[in-house]
Amino acid sequence: MHPKNHWFLTLFVVLLSTVLFITRPVPAHAAVAASTLPNQQGLLIDLGRKPMTVNAVEQIIQAAADQKFNYVVLNLSDNEHLSFQSKYLGNKATKTVLSQKALKQLVKFASARNVQLVPAVDVPSHSGAILRQLKKSHPKVYRQVKLDSQTLDYTKKSAATVVKAIYQELDTSFKGQPKRNFLLGADEVPGTEKMYQSLTRFINQINQFQNKRGFTTVVWNDSLLKSQLKKLDANIVINYWSQSGNRSGAKVLASRRAKRVSVPDLLKAKRGIVNANSYATYYQFQYMGNAANDQYFIDYLRDSYRPTLFNEITADGVNKDKTYEPGVKTTGTLVSLWGHDAQSVSTKTITDFIHRLEVPK
Repeated sequence: MHPKNHWFLTLFVVLLSTVLFITRPVPAHAAVAASTLPNQQGLLIDLGRKPMTVNAVEQIIQAAADQKFNYVVLNLSDNEHLSFQSKYLGNKATKTVLSQKALKQLVKFASARNVQLVPAVDVPSHSGAILRQLKKSHPKVYRQVKLDSQTLDYTKKSAATVVKAIYQELDTSFKGQPKRNFLLGADEVPGTEKMYQSLTRFINQINQFQNKRGFTTVVWNDSLLKSQLKKLDANIVINYWSQSGNRSGAKVLASRRAKRVSVPDLLKAKRGIVNANSYATYYQFQYMGNAANDQYFIDYLRDSYRPTLFNEITADGVNKDKTYEPGVKTTGTLVSLWGHDAQSVSTKTITDFIHRLEVPK
């Protein structure tokens, strides 16, 4: 996933935070049927942009456990970097390219602290590092599955074959847990509405493959169309970060409100939803250590965010981070820490930040 253009930090510089704190949420929809799924608190760590050693990841898992997070998502790849070794892809293990043995060690470490460890290998977009490695190890396959430099061609059967080969290896590392989820991604996918029909089939193929291996599939919401929702496998869980994809143009917002799934759409379809609000629950590693930015995020998450506040497009075409969905009960909240330009940020800085997080339930 991209760091989602954290415009709240720009607002912080321009506006007084107190104005935001007193802004009253505006109901955008009528009350909708509630999900009966249990409430869980998750923390995503971006290793695709900020690679880490096993020791560093263990420190972060410990901090998450201290703060009563139920699960930690390891974002293991993106356009920039592969943080896991794959026999199929042919890359070598290093201190920050985690071997199957290292991943199993992390699973064991997390399980001892009652934390589920969730792998995330984002496809078909955010696959630049996978494609570069494919070009080295399987050049013929690379030519078959490349849509662009960052995207697997999800309209081709061979793309699903590649993903299954990668996921099968990771499944072996992460299977030793009582609960097993896998974040497929499927966010920010380029393509036409017709191509998105193939995207739905692609997601379903991977989901069914993972289900047979004992994993629940999770995807982000922004590339899911209303017209395709009935065709999407019903057991897929949705991380809801933004209906707009943090786009700002009036025409784009109008189109996305009309075509991209909303929270009421998902609840009407009885889909599992995680609130991953892109304003309230997203933060970048590069800002950690800046006292004002850190405090703003921590205060906003604790005081202004609630699991019923989603990032959606309102009827008047506004991308609103505090869209109130009354009566909604989700699977919980996912706090995502993205690693753009964060090589100089220490593990201690990150764990100190995590120890300050309070997530409303």
